Amino acid sequence: MNKRIFQTRMREEVFGYSKSISISSAFLLWFLLNIFHLEKEDAIDCICDQPNDKGIDGIFIDEDEEIIYLFQSKYSPKDGQIQGDNDLRNFIGAREWFKNESAITNLLNSTACEELKSLITSLKISEKTNYKLVSVFLTNKEFNKHSSEYINAVNDFEAYDIELLFQNYTYFSDDENIFPEIDLYLANKSRIQYDLSEENPTRVYAISAKQLIKLEGIQDRTLFYKNVRYGVGNTRVNKSIKETINITDEHENFFLYHNGITIICEKLVENLDRNKISIEKYAVINGCQSMLSFFENRNKLSNNLIVLVKIIQTNLTSPLVGNVTYYANNQNSIGLKDLHSLDSIQRVLQKKFKETFDNKVLYKRKRGEEVEGFEEVIASDFAAQLISSVYLNEPYRTHLKQELFGSSYSRIFTRKMTVEKIYLAKIIYEVVEKNAAFLKVESIRNYGLALFFFSYLISQLLDQDELGREILDEPREFVLNSKIKLENSLLNLWKIMIPEINYQINQRILENNGFFDYKNLFKNAQFIKDISDDLLRDYERLVLRDDNNKFSEIYKNS
Repeated sequence: MNKRIFQTRMREEVFGYSKSISISSAFLLWFLLNIFHLEKEDAIDCICDQPNDKGIDGIFIDEDEEIIYLFQSKYSPKDGQIQGDNDLRNFIGAREWFKNESAITNLLNSTACEELKSLITSLKISEKTNYKLVSVFLTNKEFNKHSSEYINAVNDFEAYDIELLFQNYTYFSDDENIFPEIDLYLANKSRIQYDLSEENPTRVYAISAKQLIKLEGIQDRTLFYKNVRYGVGNTRVNKSIKETINITDEHENFFLYHNGITIICEKLVENLDRNKISIEKYAVINGCQSMLSFFENRNKLSNNLIVLVKIIQTNLTSPLVGNVTYYANNQNSIGLKDLHSLDSIQRVLQKKFKETFDNKVLYKRKRGEEVEGFEEVIASDFAAQLISSVYLNEPYRTHLKQELFGSSYSRIFTRKMTVEKIYLAKIIYEVVEKNAAFLKVESIRNYGLALFFFSYLISQLLDQDELGREILDEPREFVLNSKIKLENSLLNLWKIMIPEINYQINQRILENNGFFDYKNLFKNAQFIKDISDDLLRDYERLVLRDDNNKFSEIYKNS
């Protein structure tokens, strides 16, 4: 990918995010997802998208490292523009609002927008004045000489222009690549030789990170297509690697700290007299996070940063590749979702989905599963969110994914939870998601917690009706043989409720001086109860006014 293609791709992605937020906020969202590697819901929660934000477009707190990141984004509609240092200087000045508890109190009492104040309060920043403050400025312009000089003179300041964004951007290519032969120079002639068979010679070398980033396919991640995990975002592991890279004196110790990288290739040729090896048709199957970190911080690498590299010569389609990939990656820490992916409940659900829906729906219980050939895919974590919303009446907890597979796991995945119920919940969610444009408040149309709340609301409305309760309790016949009729009925119910939903939300906006704190409210159980009660009363009035508004009548007429 060249810079021109990158700019076009970035603009398309930013524009896609700008349907419900400003273009500068959409640019920040793109950055948080693609460069900062946050989950989408976490990234959305970071952003402040209102006028008078005191120069702060977003805030993210790294609790592990005790760092408060302050963001400002400047987006230009034209390529090739120049960024001076005035914006940077003004942005750095905004740190004064966060230097101590008194300054934060002054900010909360100022004329700053309510969204910024809400963000500061929800993050409890006044209790974290001992945390390090780091300012992050991003623009799609190019820094001029004055900007570059200023950036180098300021501590705790990260600044990204179009050039640095391009250098740090990685993405998922749609295609697998077969890479041609490449030479790698060894740090020394020491090696470990282990020949499993004549067909599978294995070597272990010491190779510098500067050599490893010569491998093709890092930026578009085709180098890692055999790795089931790819990069896993802004994790502690990634941050530890980056921290070591940033400290030049630590480079010589990296070999001791790091577990190493595993490469498979179809051809390995050694030339130890020249301290060189050649590999052809290769892929990295373990160490993806490390390779991405090396690539993203390549300007800070030195020849002293040496990595232990295991290279296995084998056919890329060999079953050995899958086994090595599986066991190598399972030595890393795994989450609760991964642990539960092998239990009997998840296995049974996957089997039942295939049987019930004629192999058209895959219940994806673990990462890396092949999805080709299925018409629909339901990931286990998404299923947990659907169940929590529609059947446990807890849409305000759907963002707590670790909890869903932790303390709440046994309540969510019970023996009474069938694949038909999960599929019904998915149908309800998709009716809401595909028709969210009816909502007047644009910011909640794509907000995950809001969509799960409205799915919960639909389930509550169904529960008011005899036929609706039957569908919730025994959905098999409806999802298998009357899916289109069911979808149309749910859509008509949604359309009937839209004016009431918009009215109730607007009332809360008026009560709060024009501000709707959706990022916090949809996580608040009391808010969910209050607005649900109001909407259910509204629905009761609609039914009393016209019997055709009953769900059973809606279904009959759809």
